[in-house]
Amino acid sequence: MRTLPVLAGFLAIIFLAIMVPGMAFAETASMRTASESEIRQHLPGTSELKESKNGYEYRDGNKNGYKITNGQVCVLFPSKKTDCVNVKTDGKRFQMIDKKGGRTRF
Repeated sequence: MRTLPVLAGFLAIIFLAIMVPGMAFAETASMRTASESEIRQHLPGTSELKESKNGYEYRDGNKNGYKITNGQVCVLFPSKKTDCVNVKTDGKRFQMIDKKGGRTRF
């Protein structure tokens, strides 16, 4: 009698392992590269950024520089290290994709 609930739990785990990545792919399949304009409209505070000679934009009092282009947002840290994410959208939802391929909504 106890084997039936155990088997059902095992099958549920297998189902999730197989189907969840497929669902994530279906959700991201309609995504396209977000334009610079779309990214700027979606991110709060971009109107406060001021362009610098190095091509990055800075907010008053913040030492991090930002470069927003079609499909990408890069941050220049005071240590001169940069980090960039790709940005995709379907026109309503936005996703950031890091250099390892991880996807996050923003």
